[in-house]
Amino acid sequence: MSFEAIGKPAHARMIDYFAIWVRSTFLQGPSRRTYTLVGGAVVLWASWPALATIAFPAPPFLVLGCSALVGFIFSYLLAVRQNQTKTFFSVRLRTMVFVAVGLMGNNAFYLAAISRIGPAEANVVHYLWPVFLVALASILHRRSPSLLQTIGIALGFCGVAVALSPQMGTSLDLLGVLLGASGALTFAVYSVGRSFARVETNVVGPSLALAGMGALIAHAVFEPLYWPTSGQWAAIVLMGIGPFTVANIFWDKATRAGSAATISSLAFLTPLVAITLLAVLGLGAVTAATVAGALLAIIGAFLSSRS
Repeated sequence: MSFEAIGKPAHARMIDYFAIWVRSTFLQGPSRRTYTLVGGAVVLWASWPALATIAFPAPPFLVLGCSALVGFIFSYLLAVRQNQTKTFFSVRLRTMVFVAVGLMGNNAFYLAAISRIGPAEANVVHYLWPVFLVALASILHRRSPSLLQTIGIALGFCGVAVALSPQMGTSLDLLGVLLGASGALTFAVYSVGRSFARVETNVVGPSLALAGMGALIAHAVFEPLYWPTSGQWAAIVLMGIGPFTVANIFWDKATRAGSAATISSLAFLTPLVAITLLAVLGLGAVTAATVAGALLAIIGAFLSSRS
């Protein structure tokens, strides 16, 4: 900050500090590609609640199984176009199982939650996973979260409480909240596990075949047989291509190229974008409490990213 800035009003200095932070965090250095990947993943993930709502009431395992197989086919076609078919099928079985369980567990919990507490509310609860990711990263590095990270984590949980406040009392479905939180924890564990990998190949695409077959077997065993409508099929296909495949490929690359804490903080933007899509498309009840909860999560994301 220059000497001339010392005499500026307080609000002007705050704007200058914020501009410097934006330039140093997002526009400089080798991290630019990482933030681009995270941004793409956020936008694509934000479409997931809307697509899942359109696919409802198709059974969760059927939706996940079909969308995963669509994602596998799409990923394979990308590999063919890039002349990487040999590399595509070189992923170790252990890695495929880990990725398949992580992705399918995360999304199965979420789909189960939206039928109990609503898509907008489940979206905010599910995006506790960046909070869990920051906490897990601190535990693995054997250090306590910083003060700003602690405040960010607290604001994330406060955001969930605010989003669910209209349902608190007799109408709050605790099982639905637990399902959403379980999906968040599952994806946080998956992201931490993938952050330790140094494999540069696409592990998501091949793993989707295993995930899809497992989900369809679960559908046949645990759910009534169901044939989706044309609108539900369209939502399933879009899920497979966008939030389920391309978004996770972006995220998989980003978690191996940048700071887990910073990436998870940026991902806090997802619930607000998702809620906006739900409101614009008229899917689900988007209340002022839900929006306020998402905004609290974003404030927590900003504070966490400062550490």
